[in-house]
Amino acid sequence: MKRIGLILTALLLCFGLRAQEVQDSTVVYDVFANLSGNLSVNQSREIHDAMNAHIGRNERRTASGLAGQTYRIRIFFDSGQNARAASEAAAARFRSSHPGVPVSRTFTDPFFKVTVGNYSSKADAAAALKTIQQEFPAAFIVRN
Repeated sequence: MKRIGLILTALLLCFGLRAQEVQDSTVVYDVFANLSGNLSVNQSREIHDAMNAHIGRNERRTASGLAGQTYRIRIFFDSGQNARAASEAAAARFRSSHPGVPVSRTFTDPFFKVTVGNYSSKADAAAALKTIQQEFPAAFIVRN
């Protein structure tokens, strides 16, 4: 971080910045206005390799159809005689304590399921799970 600050300071001193007045009287410095030619960025090989690995993972996820994959939290899963009524009660209880969080009830023979939330990453779902497990201790994460 210090290195970036030193580089920017050196650029400011070397190129004599032009200050521009903006309507609300703040001063904006255009650092790149006086640069002519090419700008080169030096970065370590590890950063380059990490970025390429990240791009590769995203391409593989897209190719395999997992790019739009999300995670949800299952708060109810049962097949007993009163499973329908219990799933309705669990959904209602969750809606009242977590307004605005999507809730869905499904039936896949013979199970009634109540699933909540819609999280883009497993880490987001895990963070929400900690809160939800206080009220629904048997809750767990599922892929959507």
